[in-house]
Amino acid sequence: MEKFNGGCYCGAVRYQITGAPLWSGHCHCRSCQKALGGAFVTWAKVAKEDFAVTKGGIKTIEKSPGIVRGFCGDCGTTLTYAAMSEVDGQDWSADAWFSATTLDDPSIARPKAHVFVSHRQPWIKLNDGLPEFQEF
Repeated sequence: MEKFNGGCYCGAVRYQITGAPLWSGHCHCRSCQKALGGAFVTWAKVAKEDFAVTKGGIKTIEKSPGIVRGFCGDCGTTLTYAAMSEVDGQDWSADAWFSATTLDDPSIARPKAHVFVSHRQPWIKLNDGLPEFQEF
């Protein structure tokens, strides 16, 4: 299976995924906006066993109980997202979620939807034809 690489802005953290992302989408939730400093983030996922850090280490923060965000401790690039429990009937712990734009070739992550559009900033206009969900 093909392998793809990614990493942070400064290069201190590098990772590799095996296979193309299983799913990708744009999250507009307020938590992602504040954590990333942007209007939305594009997340992608692979099976947990298909994600490996190959250089450096990912620092984490758990501001919300059960939600762990990973980032580079040197440059601050947001890298990962993990929900440590079941959310709406889905076991999120089986997947590795990562910021799609941190891939060396982000074009392999093809977003399927906009989620949490209930939190979308009013100055963001969506016109890409992707499905929109008020929550996830």
